[in-house]
Amino acid sequence: MTYAYKLMNSPVGQLKLVANGDHLAAILWEHDKPNRVRLGELVEANDRPVLIETERQLNEYFAGTRHEFDLPLTFQGTDFQKQVWAALLTIPFGQTRSYSEIATQIGNVNAVRAVGAANGRNPISIVAPCHRVIGASGDLTGFAGGLANKMLLLSLEAGQTSIEAEADGQADMFAAEEKTETEGKAQFKSEAQTKPPRHAPSRGTQASLFGN
Repeated sequence: MTYAYKLMNSPVGQLKLVANGDHLAAILWEHDKPNRVRLGELVEANDRPVLIETERQLNEYFAGTRHEFDLPLTFQGTDFQKQVWAALLTIPFGQTRSYSEIATQIGNVNAVRAVGAANGRNPISIVAPCHRVIGASGDLTGFAGGLANKMLLLSLEAGQTSIEAEADGQADMFAAEEKTETEGKAQFKSEAQTKPPRHAPSRGTQASLFGN
């Protein structure tokens, strides 16, 4: 089976949008593991309507103006995986669920680990919001797109105006920290230059310090 794909630049890196016929089959991360989502042969097709529409809706999502996606989806996986991925689609924008809550939702309370594994293999990232699944303790846990991107997506849904604003805010924070560190090093160097040099202790002092 041949799949069509279109590359899209986004605030969370370059995304690969993949279609199977007229349906969206995958959204892959820029540094996705090759075997995380198993697909057939991929052929670039920038004019595929479902891929164009997916890109449009994703851009609206990143801009903070879209809370739900309206796209025809097709999932390729086991029946259990499809149950988990269907459950992901029910998590509302701005909310999170734990792995155990997903397991309970699909009627298999003992399948928490299997839910985590299926969540990690979710082929349609962002649209099927696996980023909204977190650990029972509130930890972000692993994410195919990287924890930084998971945090950005959750921050966007928590009320950021746009994901670009959140990314810019983090960049400003890192820049401020780097500036503070640089200024601190400069001040330390200046103080070191104005202090009189410390002379090495005499042999007698060294002997008394080390007992020999």
